[in-house]
Amino acid sequence: MSTNQPSRCPFEHIKNPDLEAEQISETAELTVKLLDKRYPPPAQILRGVHPKSHGCVKGIFTVSPDIPPELQIGLFAEPGKQFDAFLRFSNAAALVGPDIDNTGKHGSRGMAIKVLDVGGEVLIDDNGANNQDFLMINQPVFAFANSKDYLRLDRVLDQQDDKADGFFAPLQLQNPAITEEQRRNILAYIEAEDISAEDIQRIADSFKIVGEIQSTPVANPLGVQYFSAAPFLFGQDRVMKFSAKPCAEVPPTEIPNPPAANYLRDALIEAVNRSDDLHFDFMLQVRGEGEDFGIDNEAIENASSEWDEALYPFVKVAKITIPAPQPEVDSDENIAHCENLAFTPWHSLVEHQPIGSINRLRKSVYQASSEHRLQRKDSFVQFLKKTFKSLFC
Repeated sequence: MSTNQPSRCPFEHIKNPDLEAEQISETAELTVKLLDKRYPPPAQILRGVHPKSHGCVKGIFTVSPDIPPELQIGLFAEPGKQFDAFLRFSNAAALVGPDIDNTGKHGSRGMAIKVLDVGGEVLIDDNGANNQDFLMINQPVFAFANSKDYLRLDRVLDQQDDKADGFFAPLQLQNPAITEEQRRNILAYIEAEDISAEDIQRIADSFKIVGEIQSTPVANPLGVQYFSAAPFLFGQDRVMKFSAKPCAEVPPTEIPNPPAANYLRDALIEAVNRSDDLHFDFMLQVRGEGEDFGIDNEAIENASSEWDEALYPFVKVAKITIPAPQPEVDSDENIAHCENLAFTPWHSLVEHQPIGSINRLRKSVYQASSEHRLQRKDSFVQFLKKTFKSLFC
C-alpha cells in the first residue's frame, strides 16, 4: 500500500490540530482494543465498522453520458465511461447479530461501492490498485459529529462492555427520576470528559439521530437510498456529498413477520436472482461555486449536519447497474472474497479527498482495523494449520 500526502484543504477548520491528532491516535488504539475484546484470539476478527455483511454483488458504474460539463471532475471526467465495481451491503452494529434486535429496533444499514481501476492519482492505493471507494449509510447524516465525540463514544464502549448508553448520560440530568447518586456520577463524568454545553447539544443531536435510525425499517438493502453523510472535495474549489438511490422499487418490500435473523441477506439474494438487472442513480450535492470560499464550519466539520436539498439539490452523475441473476452471491467463494475486501473513504482519487473531522478520523481508524483484522487472519490460518497437523500426525 502506498499513500500520497493529501493536499491542504481550504474548506477544513481544524481548531487544534495537535489535540485532534491525539484524539485520532487514541481512537485507533481503542479500535484495536475493542476488536480484541469482541473476537478473543484465535478467533478471526471481523471489521471494526459494519462487520455484518448482507452480501457482495458485482456492478457496473457508468458515468452519465449527459453529465454537465461543470461536474466532469475526477471519476466523472469522461461522460459515458464504464467501470467494473463491487458493492457490499452491511449492518453497522458493532457485533454480528439479528438484523432487528430483540427489542424491535433497527440498525444503520450500509452500502459500500468499490469502483475498480479508476486510473488517475489516488490518496491510498488498494493493494496496488487505483480504486475509488464510496461508503454510505441509509441516513443523510452520521450519528456522531466529529472525532472528539467518536473518541468519547469508544471510551464508553471500552468501559461499559460495548454498550453506548453512557455516552448519552449527560442528557439524564433533566430526568427528575434519577437518584442523587446517579446525578453525582453523571456530573463527575461530565467533569472528567470536559463536556461543555456545546458538547451536550451535540449529544442530544446524536440521541435524536440514533432514535431515527432505530425506527427506520428496511425490508431490502437493495431498495433504499444511501448517503455519504460526510463531505468530500470535488476538485480544488468545491465540495460534495454523494448518494445512491434505487431507480425502482425492489421486491421483497415487506419485512417478514416474524423477521428471520438474516432476513436482509435473504432479501438481497432473492432480488439479485431475479431476471431483471437492478439500478441505482448515483448523485452529488455540490457546494462552493458562488459561495463564500470558506463554507461554514458546521457543513464541513460536523458530520451530523445535513445539507438542505432545496439549496443544494442532488444531481445525477452516474448509474450503478447490478446485473442479474448472480447465483454466486451466496457461494463460499464470494463470501470469502467479500470478507477480504477492504473499504475506506481514503481509497480515493485526489479530486475527491475526504474532508472534515470524521473523515480525518476514518483514515487512521479504518487502517488500524484493516491491518489488525488481516494480521489476525494470518495468525488464525497458522493456528488452523497447526491444529490439523497435530490431528493427523
